[in-house]
Amino acid sequence: MKKIRFLLVVCFIVGTTTLKSQTKADSIAIEKACRDYVEGWAEGNAERVAKAVSPELVKRNISQDSEGASIITDMGASLLIGITKRNKGGVKAKDFEPNKPFKLDVFIYDISGDYALAKAVNAKYNFFDYCQLAKYNGEWKIINVLWGYLPPKN
Repeated sequence: MKKIRFLLVVCFIVGTTTLKSQTKADSIAIEKACRDYVEGWAEGNAERVAKAVSPELVKRNISQDSEGASIITDMGASLLIGITKRNKGGVKAKDFEPNKPFKLDVFIYDISGDYALAKAVNAKYNFFDYCQLAKYNGEWKIINVLWGYLPPKN
């Protein structure tokens, strides 16, 4: 009898619990956040970047020091937005595809409730961003970024 009562309680809880799932609106908002972040940076549009990222953003990259040892560099939202503001009119980075327009590919790998993982790739400036996003005050924001340069094409 106790087992039956326990099973009924479990069934009631599971049956009345609303599970959040991925929606088309979430996918669109996640892609928009990634586009606002990278395209905003490329355009020198600090407002777009600020809209896309959490004020607690942590953006990291692994590079090498003068002796070849790996080091982790990082920046926060305020530095990213400040750099973007100084680049009014667009980015001043090396253009790896000078005869092509800027193109950003966004791949959403996972959405789990209010959390997501996406990758933004652009060949023009030769880098990719792994973006961890979360719903922050009801909006999808990029919380963490691990970025790197695209590997050389063979």
